[in-house]
Amino acid sequence: MPQESPTQHAAYFYCYLNLKRLLLGLVATSLMAVPAMAADMSGWSDKTVCRLLGGAPDNAEFLAEALQRELTCGSGTKSSGKKQKAKGKSLPKNQGIVVYALNMPPKLKAQLLSQSIIKTEFDFSPYQIAVLDEPVRCQFNLRRVQYEDKAEGRIENWNMAQGRLDISSEEVKIDGAWRMGGLSKDPSYLHNEVNLKLTKAGHLVGKMAYFLLNVQPGEVLEKPLYVELKPHKRSQPLDLKTLGQAELWTDVEDWAGGVWSLRGCKITSS
Repeated sequence: MPQESPTQHAAYFYCYLNLKRLLLGLVATSLMAVPAMAADMSGWSDKTVCRLLGGAPDNAEFLAEALQRELTCGSGTKSSGKKQKAKGKSLPKNQGIVVYALNMPPKLKAQLLSQSIIKTEFDFSPYQIAVLDEPVRCQFNLRRVQYEDKAEGRIENWNMAQGRLDISSEEVKIDGAWRMGGLSKDPSYLHNEVNLKLTKAGHLVGKMAYFLLNVQPGEVLEKPLYVELKPHKRSQPLDLKTLGQAELWTDVEDWAGGVWSLRGCKITSS
């Protein structure tokens, strides 16, 4: 049986040594990546964490971040922009999520599963809703306003959505279309997932599906946000005596919102 030469032994040794160094380097890199990713969330606002958690509710990192900040995403809690302490103790980033089985009578379980979640549910009781003898119709366009360049906001010169509003004492219906691409092309979001009313002071209030980000063909689809519309200090509300036009501002995210321009408002027959 032929014996290996010292040169061959040396070649095998250096090959083994280089392979070992490569594997150790890959392991070290992967270990360093975890805290780096977690550290990136320190500068995110509470609203951003809640939005990402809403899109990926099973993501352990987003869940841990929300727990650490004591966020109640979806309850209308305002963003503080600062990370909060959990009763004086910091929760670990990679804390595991424990799921416990819930014993529930089959009848009650079937009843709960049969009820759909109304994402546009809104409490109108704090507002005085306008009582109209006849319906009012307005043409509208919705533009994005962003606050990254100016604190007071900069209105972008393009329409996110456009169409008309049919306003009655009971509701505000939207006949129009989103222009944000992706899922916004589905007309059901404007027709079925809008719960708005007009106040006596001429403000739109309620909750609706809202598309803030533009999605180009081939990009990842963005689910709609469910945004509450409330009176805004910068709005120029609709005067129900003279009708005409109005400019209604809507807060959405820390960095951007929307401005509704209503024009040509007039009474229509029932």
